[in-house]
Amino acid sequence: MSDFVVTIPMPFTGESIVDGILVSWMIKPGDVVEKGQFVAEIETEKSVWEFESPCAGEVVSLKAESGDVVDVKAPLFDIRTNDANVRHLLESESPKESEILETVIAKRDAGQVSPRAKKMLRDAGIGESHWMDVAALNAEGRIGTVEIDRYMKRQNPEASKNGSRGTNKCRIAGIGTYTPPRVIKNNHFVEHFEDIDETYIEKVTGIRERRWVNDESTSDMAIAAAREAMARSHVESAQIDMIILASTTADMPLPATACLVADALGCSGVPAYDIQAACSGWLYGLSIAQQYIQSGSCSNVLVIASETMSTFTDITDRATGFLFGDGAGAAVMSSAEGGHEISDVVMRTETSGYDIIYRKAGGTIMPPTSMDSPRDDFWVMDGGRMFRSAVKGFSEVILETIEKEGLTIDEIDWFVPHQANQRILKSVAHRIKADTEKFFSNIRLLGNTSAASIPLALADLQAQHNISRGDVILLCAVGAGLTSAGCVILW
Repeated sequence: MSDFVVTIPMPFTGESIVDGILVSWMIKPGDVVEKGQFVAEIETEKSVWEFESPCAGEVVSLKAESGDVVDVKAPLFDIRTNDANVRHLLESESPKESEILETVIAKRDAGQVSPRAKKMLRDAGIGESHWMDVAALNAEGRIGTVEIDRYMKRQNPEASKNGSRGTNKCRIAGIGTYTPPRVIKNNHFVEHFEDIDETYIEKVTGIRERRWVNDESTSDMAIAAAREAMARSHVESAQIDMIILASTTADMPLPATACLVADALGCSGVPAYDIQAACSGWLYGLSIAQQYIQSGSCSNVLVIASETMSTFTDITDRATGFLFGDGAGAAVMSSAEGGHEISDVVMRTETSGYDIIYRKAGGTIMPPTSMDSPRDDFWVMDGGRMFRSAVKGFSEVILETIEKEGLTIDEIDWFVPHQANQRILKSVAHRIKADTEKFFSNIRLLGNTSAASIPLALADLQAQHNISRGDVILLCAVGAGLTSAGCVILW
């Protein structure tokens, strides 16, 4: 029988599995493989496993890259073979592009415009015949209020340009950071898992070590980072007009940890309060500071993110146990000349992901007297859903931020994302067709520090002298809620 080239698809492994993460390839184009030979490591919601080649032959090409999220039945790799058992794959089951487009249009016609979006369209005098002109940010083609807002701004660019922006520009005057001296390496966790070693942890997360507190509190780290930011900004305590602290791990539920920080910094009398938007928290804080500075109400706002993630981490949980680190980052946001100008912050929430990552205890749903188990005080995460939602969320907020600022992917010099997981960041870069080398990462040494990760990464990027004056830097985050945010800094 003569040879033929066939495309091997992502395998079907169960009714509830719709996709998988390609952890790594074990083959490359030109390799000759045997039937049953391991060719790729794949992670699904339920397990990590090694995919066996269904036939012998020569690998022609790889259809996905390490870190990609690959749908079930989507192309995985091409192989030249003479095995009649895979000849049926020559008849592709993948829908044609035109069929996909028809499906998207049909879905939209069938109600993919949300009720609130319909009202916005009608209030703006946009009839149903023009609904297809509104570009959707998601693969399902659904139109929401974000899409309508973007469409209307494109129709009236001057209004978009002026918007509600005040006369004052908002700049980052200086950044400060703090990480605890205690280093936790991957070998700290392996005794709790029979099938996990140090190499596996680094492979699936990109993390080799992280910093954990000894006896430092969230406020201790926040104060240290804030003092460094103020020193670098040449701003005294008396010049701070407001303090915003983003954290999911406050010292206490009451009062706000920012009040203790303000007292330690000698900023008594100024507004000081906490916000909680999980990993997006620091960018949400920048947005709040920006409004006060642009309006002229404040000249200098201190925005801090401080997270003691280890306190609520169950090191026996394979979804979260080795993921998190502790640390703090801060910036003085200022109207003064000489800093780094920041664009308006894009903020979104995808509430369908509300239950993907959470900590059950400590609120009114589960107050201390009703805890079923001490484990209720730990982070809980659906790893598979989080991975897929994060890749989608990062991609969408990056593209929206870029479009809002009139930029292209190629015009971004650096992407500084929330350090969620190295494979997530790699998948995002592939999805938006950006150079992976432009995605700055320090997760290998610090782990996932939630809201603190962006200022920590931005400070590391600056310290490594990788930023030049005039560089365009895009910050982006996705966190529990699911919240997301993005903005651009002109360095």
